Amino acid sequence: MDQPNATASRSGAPVVGSISALVAADGALSLGDSGIAVKILQKRLALRGYGLTGTGYFGNLTDIAVTDYQLKHGLKPDGIVGPVTARSIDDENASTPTTPQVVKPAAGGRPPWLIYGLSLLGTKEGAGSKDNPAIIDWAEEEGGDIAANYKHDATPWCALFANHILTKCDLKGTETLWALDFAGKWPAVRLSGPALGAFAPMKRPGGGHITVVAGKTSAGLIAGLGGNQGDAVSIRGFPRDRLDRGFWWPAKHPLPTRIGFDTLPVVSTAGASINEA
Repeated sequence: MDQPNATASRSGAPVVGSISALVAADGALSLGDSGIAVKILQKRLALRGYGLTGTGYFGNLTDIAVTDYQLKHGLKPDGIVGPVTARSIDDENASTPTTPQVVKPAAGGRPPWLIYGLSLLGTKEGAGSKDNPAIIDWAEEEGGDIAANYKHDATPWCALFANHILTKCDLKGTETLWALDFAGKWPAVRLSGPALGAFAPMKRPGGGHITVVAGKTSAGLIAGLGGNQGDAVSIRGFPRDRLDRGFWWPAKHPLPTRIGFDTLPVVSTAGASINEA
């Protein structure tokens, strides 16, 4: 006789006490939340080897753990525990022993701007002559020269995206729309090599491009998270020798503990970058 699923009733509804049930009752869990649902989530992730102690507060460490779990399980890496992520965590804990596994967040940990940037994956330009209001809003929120000069999403917006994710983390970017300004023309330090979250400016025909290191590909490329990559926020592969303007890190944020191509986690991409204009 089949045993009942630990996270779903015979009717298909989440079992009381599961993360799925708590999310169904109170909504998705994300950065800044607190309470018993967050504590249960942290304890479930701790069983998977993440260093969470069940404080009940959804802080940066929990955000990093959730995003890492999502990346490893083929889920949208937005750091938000909605129905799909909740069900995955419930199902995995129900079907595996409770002995903690040795699982660590990705090398060096994902900095907050990378975590936030990953949550924007799939944001696209408006169709035809239409603008995506979300992208236009980013420019208005930046203010200054960016707001004054950015009016339509047909204008290259890789530097807008890079500034936006820094601003959301209370960090100062270049405050311009010029991608190559990320090569030292902002409060940043140059790293000796790639690191998760490092900003990597590069030349392209007719201008420049800025992408954020999100990992590496199985083909040996740097996986870069960026705006205006195929007219969308996406992760694309870049040859290492193309990223010749250095790897840059916000000066006011603690430096990464692991630097170098070999330290980067392997991630999936939408293919090699062929259109950044």
